[in-house]
Amino acid sequence: MSASKANPRSVVLHSCCFALALTGATAFAAPAQPFDWPQWQGPDRNAMSRETGLLKEWPKDGPPLAWKATALGGGDSAPSIAAGRIYGMANRGEDEVVWALSEADGKPVWVSRLGPAVNQRMTQSKEGPACTPTVDGERLYVMGLGGDVSCLQVSDGKIIWQRSLTRDFGGRVPMWSFRESPLVDGDKVICTPGAQDAMLVALDKLTGKTLWKTVVPPGSGGEAASTGSPAGGTGNFGGFSLAAGVAPQMFAQADANKDQKLARAEFIALADAWFDRLDPEKSGKVTGEQFAERFYDAVPRAQNAGTPDPSAQGQRRPSRSTAPAFFAPADADKDGSLTRLELKATFTKWYDQWDTDKAETLSEEKFRAGLTAVLPQPATGGGGGRGGFGGGGGSGAAYASIIAINFEGQRQYVQLTAKGLVGVAAADGKFLWRYDRAANGMGINCSTPVYQDGLVFAASAYGAGGGAVKLAKDANGGIKAEEVYFTRKMQSHHGGVIVLDGCLYGSNGGNEGGYIICLDFKTGNVLWDGRDVPERPAGKGSIAFADGRLYYRTEKGAVLLIEPSPKEYRERGRIDQPERTRLPAWAHPVIANGKLYIRDQDVLFCYDVKAK
Repeated sequence: MSASKANPRSVVLHSCCFALALTGATAFAAPAQPFDWPQWQGPDRNAMSRETGLLKEWPKDGPPLAWKATALGGGDSAPSIAAGRIYGMANRGEDEVVWALSEADGKPVWVSRLGPAVNQRMTQSKEGPACTPTVDGERLYVMGLGGDVSCLQVSDGKIIWQRSLTRDFGGRVPMWSFRESPLVDGDKVICTPGAQDAMLVALDKLTGKTLWKTVVPPGSGGEAASTGSPAGGTGNFGGFSLAAGVAPQMFAQADANKDQKLARAEFIALADAWFDRLDPEKSGKVTGEQFAERFYDAVPRAQNAGTPDPSAQGQRRPSRSTAPAFFAPADADKDGSLTRLELKATFTKWYDQWDTDKAETLSEEKFRAGLTAVLPQPATGGGGGRGGFGGGGGSGAAYASIIAINFEGQRQYVQLTAKGLVGVAAADGKFLWRYDRAANGMGINCSTPVYQDGLVFAASAYGAGGGAVKLAKDANGGIKAEEVYFTRKMQSHHGGVIVLDGCLYGSNGGNEGGYIICLDFKTGNVLWDGRDVPERPAGKGSIAFADGRLYYRTEKGAVLLIEPSPKEYRERGRIDQPERTRLPAWAHPVIANGKLYIRDQDVLFCYDVKAK
């Protein structure tokens, strides 16, 4: 297929794209540079640059803009930089494309058409592919929204081979499409079809030939698991936990003092506030149909069908399926209508049940457990398993990408699927171990796992959190993942996490927003929380590291330079990006060869951050 050019279009794109692993080789003309960023999350797949000599503090107006590239097409993934060129993906007109720019000035080098643009079912995040290309010497590897994996020549964009995760391996397209970036490791390309007999696959990187496929046993983070729903939706896979999706939003609404403790009066006041919204006509009664119609407005973002885009609220109304779970217990007369007193009485009864130690306050953990106990747990109806929303009708693939680790002399691939964190043998794809709690009940798992100091850490939002596991050999010579800690204080939506000097930095929060947070990596204890920053707090965003500084991009578009510290938040500079679109800024920051790259839909900004 020959390279071609097409008209760009502006986009909104979910930034859950992850490209991993690189093998050293010579590129098209110039040798690879030591401070390139040839894949998602940089040269070592951990969002950390090896570069030095960068600015430790930015001027008041931010670092100078070196150049700006426009008309890239629809996309919100971060670019990759290797051997003098910048690579990315987009939709242009009716085409899905890969493009290459000059690193020196951002001028176009080539554009290659992969195929027709994919029509995603969900209304948000649909205008372009989300993969960051993985550059491996003279070739680069990408994945389109429909699951087509392509190998191209870096010299001119010519396609060498293509495989389909759906047609070739029986994978199902997730609700927000395939957003993984391929892992290149040695002679293999690794990716995630998410099928029952091909959860992960390895392809020959030169030919695309299938080398192995991973079968994940039932209950092990694979598609075959379909029964048993844990409290809070964080244990074994099964029916979707309503409490997992609704509890955080309910708790945040009721916690008027914002002290992370819920008093009886606060909870009862929430019932009053709900009824006022449910009964705008002031009739004093609300029918089941009215409750279902208005429940979404009474509980902002509650469960919101798993949408990662806060601006898309109202485009899909999950209240028709969630509202009956609230309405039925409150309708004491069983007459199909609900009074204010009935709703308040139900909330009072719930509080008494949940406040088991009669402390007159509830933690979020007790709140979630109580809500899980009193509410039915409806199935998703999309494949009979956990992750039915995010997994798109039972897909085992989520939106994270695979990392490679070495344990006890064995190389493994670790992936956060729609239903759990799994490890497989690099040699033959054999399933090795699983860890369930890092995956949320909706299967919308986006952030790349990390491996450091003997711990594997993964996290997700939507009421879940983050967990660290230590791998160990069992009595039979197999591998087991032993939980070291689990915390709801690191609900990483899609911004990723970084481990640095014993600290875990990332963004804690989902659709409802959030803040940067710092935890002790070995214990999960909170060291500081961005919510406590008195002025211009760092809201939810994505993160990278270079030369002693964190580069943090908030969803609203500001890019922050932060000095890492276990003691407090220390901001050392800020860019208020010009020409911001109205869309969430989901592209992660990239640092390469003295430059900072920020992509905002079809525009790429290049800032000079080299110390003079």
